[in-house]
Amino acid sequence: MQINATIQVNGRPLRRAYVEHLVLGVGTGMYMTDLDGRIRSNDFDLGVESLTGNADIRVICQNPIVRVLDGNLLNIGVYQDAGIVDGDVVNLNTNAEQDDHYAILNRVQLAYEVAFLPLTFFRSQPSPEFPLGRLATLRATRDQARRIDLSYPDNFPSALAFVEPKRALDNFPLMHLKDRGSDGRLFGEAGQAPTLIPHELAHALHFSFLTEAKRGTAQDKYLQFLATDVLAGGGGTHNFTMRTSPEVAYIEAGGFYSQLFWEFMRARQGGTSTLVTPEPITAAMQAEFVASEWQRLTVPRIPLLPALVFPGLTPGSGTGLARLKLSSRVERFLRRPTVTGGDVEGAVYSAIFVDFARFVGLDFAASAYFRANALTFGQYREFIRNQHPEHADTLEQVRGFWGL
Repeated sequence: MQINATIQVNGRPLRRAYVEHLVLGVGTGMYMTDLDGRIRSNDFDLGVESLTGNADIRVICQNPIVRVLDGNLLNIGVYQDAGIVDGDVVNLNTNAEQDDHYAILNRVQLAYEVAFLPLTFFRSQPSPEFPLGRLATLRATRDQARRIDLSYPDNFPSALAFVEPKRALDNFPLMHLKDRGSDGRLFGEAGQAPTLIPHELAHALHFSFLTEAKRGTAQDKYLQFLATDVLAGGGGTHNFTMRTSPEVAYIEAGGFYSQLFWEFMRARQGGTSTLVTPEPITAAMQAEFVASEWQRLTVPRIPLLPALVFPGLTPGSGTGLARLKLSSRVERFLRRPTVTGGDVEGAVYSAIFVDFARFVGLDFAASAYFRANALTFGQYREFIRNQHPEHADTLEQVRGFWGL
């Protein structure tokens, strides 16, 4: 008999969360919710197979991207047990049910679907919905070592959220998120935009696709920057316009791509919700984002100079592309960047995800960020020169404009 049930968090479908069937308290079959929160088998069939008209289940706070841990309980895994009959809806919506943890899990899934899954890099993975890999069974996939963990609420002695590139136990990333009361960016509270999870997820995914040696380098370089900044009298923090280091600037550039694209999509959908409803992301939507960022991050060299309009341009086709490149060179002559420097995260973000993306498309520029096994703009540049030499000259013009 198949027992059909839907899992929700605060009234919304809990997307792609693992669900275990318990028999006399022992886990048997492993299932997963779909995008509507319905429990499905390893073969995507609806329902939990049971010998009776009811079933006991364990809703695990883990999806194909992250496993959420309880930072108040020594980072043990989070789960909730429930009994179901056919047609039930299990809604996790109280503190006792750790609804914040499941809401975070859902936001991670949504951020992945909005900012990352549309990119060719992730779509070209063997199982795009399982960016870190899918094994033969859901149980084996859930238990694989290649996994991002997320600690909430994190009790590490730091003021802000961060991602550990290479945690001690298995050399894989660990996301540290502070309690919602201390960081309104988590759920979009206290007048702040809900940008924390999209930003930090970009770091976790970036680190996950680096070699283990590069993850170690990322960790060392970040700690080196923090220590140097504190010794120099700084606060051990960074921001869009602050000089940091080439490594910090490149790492943070990816986070700004994710959070700003998330906010772009949220605004397109009205901006009234702190969530984004996933929808097909088209090249035109990506180009609109890039164009708006170019206008925001550059200013006319001559005050009050009107924006230039080049009608009839058809990017990506014959003479239209040549005219687009020409017009963009003219635009660079007439406009200047608001931030510059290879150790400034805003400049690195602008160079890759805005200016370079105007020529090659946001998909290509962002996918190359994850493909390059890079920790600095210089390493990204070498990847483009070696793997995509047809775009090397374009990137050189971009590099010069942003002072990288």
